[in-house]
Amino acid sequence: MLIDIITGLSYLVLAVFFILRLNHPDKEVPEWGKWLPLAPIALHLYALYLAIETGAGQNLSLFNTLSLVSLIMVLLIAIYRFNHQTPHLMLYACLFAGFVSLLNIAPEKPNIIMLKGNSLAFWHIWLSVIGFSLLLIATFQSILLLFLHKKLRSRPASIHPLLPPLMQMEQFLSALVLSGIISLGVALILGFMQPDTALRAQSLHKIVLSALAWFSFCTFYLGYKLSRLSGIRFARLCIIAFVILALGYVGSKLVLDYILQRG
Repeated sequence: MLIDIITGLSYLVLAVFFILRLNHPDKEVPEWGKWLPLAPIALHLYALYLAIETGAGQNLSLFNTLSLVSLIMVLLIAIYRFNHQTPHLMLYACLFAGFVSLLNIAPEKPNIIMLKGNSLAFWHIWLSVIGFSLLLIATFQSILLLFLHKKLRSRPASIHPLLPPLMQMEQFLSALVLSGIISLGVALILGFMQPDTALRAQSLHKIVLSALAWFSFCTFYLGYKLSRLSGIRFARLCIIAFVILALGYVGSKLVLDYILQRG
């Protein structure tokens, strides 16, 4: 659809703005610069409404779900950016959202779910998507943290001036993981409370991998808070846990809807 192309291009234009910001860190940014992400976010919200809402229910296909994840991710980082310097994280989010928006123009099999009147399924899906989005941001933050740590050890003079201090990045990562654990944990509980027919419709490896990823995040978070894990090791383990989660959420959908069907 044309709206998806416009949305994707608007995110890429915003990414160029942040690239220029990173290339000229000493240049003063006007106050209205903080509000720039709201324009592509508004376009993205409208595009998602057109894609998801159908007369028969809500189309939560793979691309639509990824698009919703990217929207929540950009929105959360944009809100955080009002009080903190996060040009690197915002750049990654815009590139991801732009790519997903352009990907959404590709044809795919719809996945219609009737959420009206089904509050249990509604909150299960919403909290799952929010939890996935938070832990995806945590993964990007982990990559940034590992990059900063490497720079501190090898060439501290070359550290970008707009990168936050290491401790602040660790604290933000910890908050993201905790929020993701809570959101995903409640979503898993609500998922198990659904009727047997709804549970049987879910693939077993999706349930197992999602539960394993959630347990891994819980273990790593407790290890970090109890000083059993350093911030750097915590960041590395968070990336591994997210890969497991992505295999459960995205991988299973990809295999069932595309690979097995074509086979």
